[in-house]
Amino acid sequence: MTNATFTSRLAGPTTLRIAAPIVLALLGLSVSGNAYMVHIASAGLIAYILTVSFNLIYGYAGIFNMALVMTYGLGAFTSVFLEVKFGFNFWIALLAAVAVTTILAVLVALPTRRLSEVFLAIQTLAFALALAEVVVNWKDFSGGTIGIFLIPPPDFFGVLLIGGLPAYYWLIAVFAWLVFELMLRIQRSAMRRKFTALREGPRILSAVGISSSSTRLVAFAISGALAGLAGVLFAHFQLVMDLDTFSFTRLIALLLAVILGGAGYFWGPLFGVVALVVMDEVSLATSSAQDLVYGIGILVLVILTRGGIAGAFSDQWARIKGRIGLVEPVVTASDTPAGLATAAASVIERVERMVLTERTGTVRQLALTDISVKFGGNTAVDHASVQVSTGEVVGLIGPNGAGKTTLLNTVTGDVPTSSGSIELDLIELIGRRQPEIVRRGIGRTFQSPKYIPDLSVVENVMLGGDGRAKASAIGQAVYSPQARRDDKRIQSRAMELLADFNIAGRAEHPAGAQPYGVLRMIEIARNLMLEPSFLLLDEPGAGLTEFERDEVAAIVRLLSEREIGVLLVDHNLPLITAACDRIYVLQTGKVIAHGVPAKVFAQDEVISAYLGVPK
Repeated sequence: MTNATFTSRLAGPTTLRIAAPIVLALLGLSVSGNAYMVHIASAGLIAYILTVSFNLIYGYAGIFNMALVMTYGLGAFTSVFLEVKFGFNFWIALLAAVAVTTILAVLVALPTRRLSEVFLAIQTLAFALALAEVVVNWKDFSGGTIGIFLIPPPDFFGVLLIGGLPAYYWLIAVFAWLVFELMLRIQRSAMRRKFTALREGPRILSAVGISSSSTRLVAFAISGALAGLAGVLFAHFQLVMDLDTFSFTRLIALLLAVILGGAGYFWGPLFGVVALVVMDEVSLATSSAQDLVYGIGILVLVILTRGGIAGAFSDQWARIKGRIGLVEPVVTASDTPAGLATAAASVIERVERMVLTERTGTVRQLALTDISVKFGGNTAVDHASVQVSTGEVVGLIGPNGAGKTTLLNTVTGDVPTSSGSIELDLIELIGRRQPEIVRRGIGRTFQSPKYIPDLSVVENVMLGGDGRAKASAIGQAVYSPQARRDDKRIQSRAMELLADFNIAGRAEHPAGAQPYGVLRMIEIARNLMLEPSFLLLDEPGAGLTEFERDEVAAIVRLLSEREIGVLLVDHNLPLITAACDRIYVLQTGKVIAHGVPAKVFAQDEVISAYLGVPK
């Protein structure tokens, strides 16, 4: 979907803010003498606003909201109902309608907070069908099967803005520009990173202390508000309404516009709407083969532009930059034989700067006591007890299937315990949600590096700081001054960490194009953005070169010197020996040994667990 470098570069320029109203003004002036073209331009801009709404929730956040078209219709009917039945003026009715659709969208989202993608879509479909039934039968509200006629036009200081005429085009153009500006701000903000993470890896959000449920609610709310706005503008553009206008056929057209334009791309809605308008006009001009022309046009676009039109432009722009030398090749010290020794020698010096926390002398303790985990009739963890204090590295080893990762998952709330307690400074963690556990000072990595392929390297690291931002969700969405200050601070810290890890040269490159070792470093750096007291590392040495494992060992030791407690799971015994103060050995979910590495590795039971034979 979204190409990280392409979209982030497009989002910022001031020229876009200047160009957008100019383009809208030129478009209005060029079509003002042609009633048909005014109609096309007006309808196109309303379609743009509605498509932005769907692209935000589906393209950005990965949520297929099948109730969006009914939200769009509710905005239209609510505004007209308030004007006709209660005498509200257009502007008050517009605000009320947008408020209603925003609240409705949140109500749709609330029951879906724990649902997977498929069941979420089914839930929104059920809500849409129920709402449609209510609207159809509430004849005073919707006009029933007949619809509503003679909708009063907006009044702007005595000037009637009649739908289909140039004056109404200017009203739509202003709102389209405001929506464009909003998306520019979202594109630059932490909110885009959160939405993209929600789409690609919701576990990452929880792991950095951000509630995926809350992020989902924000996506529904913003999308619902935009859909309601589009509905109000459409009602006063058409001046008549009926329920067929808001059928699922409109949802199919929306989905087509988003896919053709490029789901998740900033420019996707614009390209998608233009493509559909062009195909509509061409098919109308060839009435004898209208459906054939429309179908062929869609098929060609889908085949030739797998990521949509915006995706094709993004890929082409990346090739052009590579050819003309705008993109520098990524070379780090450890990429060259001559620089390998220098990089290794500088590991300690670089890592010493990584953690902001200074030594305070305060010791925190994470205690897992008598933990058991059962899946049906199978026992994954059997009365295991592990303790970690800040300032020490504790290893957790054992053969595959011993229950190591399951035990880590109980700490972060990913797996429920059957018995036992998990206490942080004598405060019980069992039953608490993962974002709260993270905010109390516990970070973690995963067996396979978790990252967002479509975000840049630095944006992946910045996610670790987004949960500690001071700006509210609304402030982040509109990219308020506080949100900008947060972003500046978070980006600065993320770049420092990337420099410390010797991968700053990759900062603006997509994370999905990075080698495995770099992905490991990204994940650790993202956790350091949390400024944790404890860090749970799940096989950080897996898949790394010997040099990279040495770096990990050095990083882990120096984290402990900065009073971070590390619980380290790994199969690489040299890494465990080099990094750990103490180790626990698990076999079939039970702790069979505990102590300093040298003594533990000499025990017959441990040797038997690994080799299958006694010493």
